[in-house]
Amino acid sequence: MRLERLLAIALFLGARRRVRASDVAARFEVSLRTVYRDMRSLQLAGFPIEGNAGDGYRLAQESYLRPLALDEDEAEALAVAARALAASGHQAALATATAKLHAALGPAARRRVAQLEARITVTATARATAPTPAMLEAIREHRAAAISYADGGKRTRRTIEPVGLVCRGDAWWLVAWCRLREDARAFRVDQIAAWTSAGPFAPRPGFSFDDIVRRDRHLAERLFGY
Repeated sequence: MRLERLLAIALFLGARRRVRASDVAARFEVSLRTVYRDMRSLQLAGFPIEGNAGDGYRLAQESYLRPLALDEDEAEALAVAARALAASGHQAALATATAKLHAALGPAARRRVAQLEARITVTATARATAPTPAMLEAIREHRAAAISYADGGKRTRRTIEPVGLVCRGDAWWLVAWCRLREDARAFRVDQIAAWTSAGPFAPRPGFSFDDIVRRDRHLAERLFGY
């Protein structure tokens, strides 16, 4: 994790003329003391970082990365997507990714993307409704989960086998095989009150994410009926 942050900080510096330690601390959600330590580690490792705690930091001009083949519209689209996904709990990974994006763009594109990012806010409500890293891991690694689910004032406990996610209107839904109902169901992410890993599961024939979506092409009522 620290190695990824150090690389992201170096890229963050490369995308700007000069940054203050407080800017880095805010970007990566760490303390000023951690920033100073990280800067010193990067300098000792040979990164061409100029400046100090009082004057701000920058990367030497000759160390800038070669630009990606992205036009400004494409860079803006990626910036908007990253802001939206910041609600998912992947702030550290997204900070690294966007730092790489900024570092690889030209000055005009960087300014345009930075101006756009400054005008996008992800609210606490959006964070509460977004998929969590545990949910994404469960889908990726085929891991079941024991959940507490609140629906219409009623709370149930069940074990599910997550297979995918659907964004429907202003809500995220987790599509899974429900062992209690013995069928596929979709669970509103913001109504999952508790989540505990329940070990690996083997994918069920005929109930992959594609199979379920094809069966309930319009996310019919039976998929959302608990």
